[in-house]
Amino acid sequence: MKALVAEGRKAVACSSPAPARKPSVPQTDVSARAARQPVPLPDWCYDASNGDGTWYHTRSHACSIDTKLLDVIAVPGGELIGQIYYQTNELVYTAHDLPTWGHQVTIRMYGGWGQITGTTVTGAATCPGPCSLSDADVDFPAQSVSLGSAPWGDAVPTSTATAAGAIGETKSTMYWVFDNPSWVEDSGLIGSQVAVPIRCDNNLKGVSTPGCVFKDYAPVNVVSLSGLYPNYARHIQEAQASGLPGAYPDGQPLTRLTDDSEITANRSTACPRSDRGGYPRPNGYTCDEYPFASTNEGAASNPQLGRTFSWCQISALTGRTGPGWSACMIPGDENTAAGRDDLRIFYNENRVLKDDEFYVWIVQ
Repeated sequence: MKALVAEGRKAVACSSPAPARKPSVPQTDVSARAARQPVPLPDWCYDASNGDGTWYHTRSHACSIDTKLLDVIAVPGGELIGQIYYQTNELVYTAHDLPTWGHQVTIRMYGGWGQITGTTVTGAATCPGPCSLSDADVDFPAQSVSLGSAPWGDAVPTSTATAAGAIGETKSTMYWVFDNPSWVEDSGLIGSQVAVPIRCDNNLKGVSTPGCVFKDYAPVNVVSLSGLYPNYARHIQEAQASGLPGAYPDGQPLTRLTDDSEITANRSTACPRSDRGGYPRPNGYTCDEYPFASTNEGAASNPQLGRTFSWCQISALTGRTGPGWSACMIPGDENTAAGRDDLRIFYNENRVLKDDEFYVWIVQ
């Protein structure tokens, strides 16, 4: 250090938290779009964040905006001779059909003074646990820090939980360090780890490729009363209103069932086949059950507590409220399409594994 001081370097830098500052959505420089650019943070991240470093997440994205301060301190006197006020815009994003995810951080300076001209930032990343991260998968070169710049870096870890049946969880971390030609020492590594686990798996029923999600977020299947499956949606809506689980946002969540024999038991309880003493099917109609047969809350869990509704064409059941299940006759083509093109796709795109929680939200 004495040698560096002799060269004229007479300051050190250290980073610390700062009072939270409500972030604003940055303006995109259209002329720079062809250059190296980060993935934009979702608008909901700016709406939710107060700039205090809290993490917010969905099934596929997690973000955090944190307000920080970099102090430049004279050597050897110890007096404050400069400051950089900055926010970190951090984003982690997954894909349901890939064993990789992205973790990026953008440094946005919003003020400063003193001995800070010429400051740069560079960074690195780590991924502990069931994942790999090579140097080639980290892109965080040295970049200028100024009011007009937005230096950033990212990493693309790869899960090692890719064998059939594998499930692995981890949390990646981004690091950055500030430096300046006039400082005796750089700021040292400053790190931020995603707060919620990233779960990657190759254990999704009916799917043979791995993918990753944020498992702690219970996904929501949105079904419209005016969409492709109006009778299916109406049955779910009335079933939830009668006291059955799964309603978003205030109901008890549903949990996925993957065992074929238990699924069959749920379906047979709610919708016994007509040739085995079950309900007759009107022409062109099939029996729809709720909670879904592919949930632990299905009919076999409460076999005596069935119900139906006046328009459902099942005379063997009556109306009731509270726990249990419901059955309803709806057009067969609609029933098949809802299961194949809505519920199954929802399970796959959110990697809803055994016992994972989820909700169903009926909208207009």
